[in-house]
Amino acid sequence: MTNSVKRAGIALRLTTVATLALLAGQAAWADDAGVLDATFGAGAEDGTPAGVVATSLGNGDDVANDLAVGADGSVLVVGNRSADTGNNIVLVRYTADGSFDASFGVGNADGTPDGVVDISLGEGNDFATATAVQADGKVLVAGYHEEGASTNIFVLRVNADGTLDDTFGTADDGTENGIVNISLGDGNDTARDLAVQADGKIVVVGDSVEADGSTNIILARLNTDGSADDSFGQGDDGTPNGFVATSLGKGDDKANAVALQADGKIVIAGTHVAEDGSSNLLVARYDATGVADASFGKAEDGSPDGFVNISLGSGNDAAHGVALQADGKIAVVGDTVSADGSSNFVLARLTADGAPDEAFGVGEDGTPNGFVQTSLGEGNDFATGLAVQADGKLVVVGYHQDGSSTNIAVARYDVDGALDQTFGTADDGTENGVVNLSLGDGDDTANAVAVQGDKLVVVAGTTTATDGSKNIAVLRLTAQ
Repeated sequence: MTNSVKRAGIALRLTTVATLALLAGQAAWADDAGVLDATFGAGAEDGTPAGVVATSLGNGDDVANDLAVGADGSVLVVGNRSADTGNNIVLVRYTADGSFDASFGVGNADGTPDGVVDISLGEGNDFATATAVQADGKVLVAGYHEEGASTNIFVLRVNADGTLDDTFGTADDGTENGIVNISLGDGNDTARDLAVQADGKIVVVGDSVEADGSTNIILARLNTDGSADDSFGQGDDGTPNGFVATSLGKGDDKANAVALQADGKIVIAGTHVAEDGSSNLLVARYDATGVADASFGKAEDGSPDGFVNISLGSGNDAAHGVALQADGKIAVVGDTVSADGSSNFVLARLTADGAPDEAFGVGEDGTPNGFVQTSLGEGNDFATGLAVQADGKLVVVGYHQDGSSTNIAVARYDVDGALDQTFGTADDGTENGVVNLSLGDGDDTANAVAVQGDKLVVVAGTTTATDGSKNIAVLRLTAQ
């Protein structure tokens, strides 16, 4: 596979979208959490209200899949954009006020404005799924590259100014320095999340399609220079050192999110699809060497020690986000199909040993203790991201589909799993604890969330413009 930093011209335009529909005046709820932060995106000529920034990088679709916030208040968004030759990786960094960061991507010959970096890994399509910022300001991005019939994992690193880091990924893998290309066989390999250890090593999770067509969880650890960590995953699972492949039996297993414990253990969340086609929430923990942690998940759910397999009924369940609390408990978010066939948010909390937390979600929502199911009204609700505030409150983002439109949804829960009655108290058609956002006539989705300090919640996703194209959407809400 060959690659180059794309040098294609991109005409930047900040998309005009319809006025934000909140269904009520903001003055009535200005003292509550869950209000658009008027200091973000103020004065932008993109047709959005203060608190929201919409970005278009050309005539195609632009999508934000993940974000990270900096100590200086900056917001880094990664995703992909449509180009003439396919989808490219895109990184956009905004300052604390929502404007493009003029120190990022400066002088690139890729036609993008300062603040934006566009990268192509060669012929085919590139999708950036996850990002993390190192302590030194360098930025890691993971995702996958499609070329022909195969899909490979990539991990790349850029310097704080947005240029590819020449000290990373120097192996002869068909990519230029700064980029690591990973193929684990003839099937498709996909990276879905990554995290950085305290020692700088990089943990990547995703999935790989095996020769029999089934999908297995992939857990990888790279050294700080991008090489595979030979001390990790020294097993007999058929993968090289540095990688762990996990199958929970017949059916498909996928890892969608990862979180790192202070003791070096690795927690992942995802999905197990059984032979009958139904899917369950899956949470697993590995020790620092890549071995399944036998002290975790010792339940009688048919899964081996180290794994928790959760079914909340006869419908499909999937986990898309995971976060660790200060007390060692594990929060997991996803969605579940209820008895009426609709999809709802599901938020779970496990104890440090993988058992459901009996003190969480004690109520009458039809789920056992340890779980909370939230419906935002008629239609389907999908949760895509999770963040934990310093006070232990849990912020969930996703989107609500009511048949005619799709809106961004942000929900906040108290430490006991109840919806936070101080958050999102506007008359927007949802109960207290939930914010419903429409950015115009098209569909809007939230794909990632981060807490910025103790007063702000940042959300990244996608909004659909009047011409049908998708644009990056970043918004910031007050947290208190």
